[in-house]
Amino acid sequence: MEYDLIVIGAGIAGLSAAALLANDGYRVLVLEAHIEPGGCASSYQRKRPNGEHYIFDVGATVFAGFRPGGAHYWLGQKLGLTWPIRPLNPAMQVWLPDLRVTRWGDERWIAERQRLCPSQAWEAEQFWREQERLAEVAWRFAGRMPPMPPESLADLGQLATTIRPEMLNLLPALPRTVKHALNRHKVDDRRIRAFIDGQLLISAQSSHAECAWLYGAVALDLARIGTYYVEGGAWNLAKTLEQALLKVGGEIRYRQKVSQIQTDRGQVVGVTTEQGERFRAKQVIANTTVWDLAELIDQPPSWMLRRTIKAVPQGWGAATLYLGIDEAAIPQGLAEHHQIIANYDQALGEANSVFISLHPADDSSRAPAGQRAMTISTHTDVGRWWHWRQTDPARYRVEKIAMAERMLDTVTLAMPAIRHHIRYQQIGTPVSFARYTQRKRGMVGGLPQWRSISGLLSLGPQAARINGLWLVGDSTFPGQSTAAVTQSAIQVYQKIRMKDER
Repeated sequence: MEYDLIVIGAGIAGLSAAALLANDGYRVLVLEAHIEPGGCASSYQRKRPNGEHYIFDVGATVFAGFRPGGAHYWLGQKLGLTWPIRPLNPAMQVWLPDLRVTRWGDERWIAERQRLCPSQAWEAEQFWREQERLAEVAWRFAGRMPPMPPESLADLGQLATTIRPEMLNLLPALPRTVKHALNRHKVDDRRIRAFIDGQLLISAQSSHAECAWLYGAVALDLARIGTYYVEGGAWNLAKTLEQALLKVGGEIRYRQKVSQIQTDRGQVVGVTTEQGERFRAKQVIANTTVWDLAELIDQPPSWMLRRTIKAVPQGWGAATLYLGIDEAAIPQGLAEHHQIIANYDQALGEANSVFISLHPADDSSRAPAGQRAMTISTHTDVGRWWHWRQTDPARYRVEKIAMAERMLDTVTLAMPAIRHHIRYQQIGTPVSFARYTQRKRGMVGGLPQWRSISGLLSLGPQAARINGLWLVGDSTFPGQSTAAVTQSAIQVYQKIRMKDER
């Protein structure tokens, strides 16, 4: 069968691009290996023998990009969507070994951040003010939907129309890391550096020592620009996009895993699925990781893909604990989202740091009465899980149980009684993520935002250098989060429209 355009993967980026193009009259087909849309930004349901059920978000996360200028806002205006969201304030609470910090989205954040290191309060405040100034300019730039990174003369011309004089303030930040900025302001307190590392790990997959300063400034700003909860679970974000796609004549097929992207003399011609079906199109959008894209193409990957894969040989994975708990386990006054760091002297991830997402108590769709559904995640090394799974399945099972216990140990720093109130428990590893999301080795969160692969040096949507083949998602600019991948989809939509109009 022949289409104008085929989208591989019904993640947020794939669905956003598909809905935009179908809305403009393109005949669009989305092929999804799973039975639900959303990919890593989705939910799943677990039923108990007594008929009660829980709806867990696949990953512990918060959502942004819905205010004017944000990618979700732009998409919603374009497609006439009503997003099933409500604002969160605070965005989260961060638990350090000796202090709890609340990430307010208003002026209360100024007083709160000054508690991080009273002995360096003035120096730290200069850092935070620079961070916010950079982020404000970067947000306005992103709101103009620039073609980033520019991949052609046409992109350069369009990029020039989005440049403003205020962006000169960004130039000194380009060669720097977050560490450079902290050093320049003489902020060396380990508490504030641990806090920043925790925030960067969940939003930039990196630490202050390596993270690009401009990207880090934006990543540290997410709470201030507004965070949101998706009513009924994260999957309703994807389902809203799915309905928008179907409403304008787009097509989506589940349980259809693409096994190969077919090309002919440097031009995409279609895809083949594992079931042996062939679908033809001269435009294919891959909502995949950079590693999966390289393996899907029926020819050797381009030098840019090889460079990126070599620069980041392995991404992070996540160990994720799903709990159904009694409401009584949650102390009064806690926010819905928490980041907990247990020990300053240990590396983050591997249960020393966890991120928690709870649904609001008044969303009764997610858990039985008097209970809450909780998703807890920690960054983890992908390789060792696959090694255990393939060479020692018994060890793999033991390590899963041990990881769950270590994660619960960390959670008890915020919720001391949680072990006494668990009604349901399940743990997933990178092996689980690979099975359900089809991401290579279960890697999640996109590429670490090092200076060498961030901003102008990030992967562009045409990195495969094959005519008609586009990449969207967290491997390409601007990176991870549903708002970021939506921006990658908007960029591809605009490029396809401009190309077809010429």
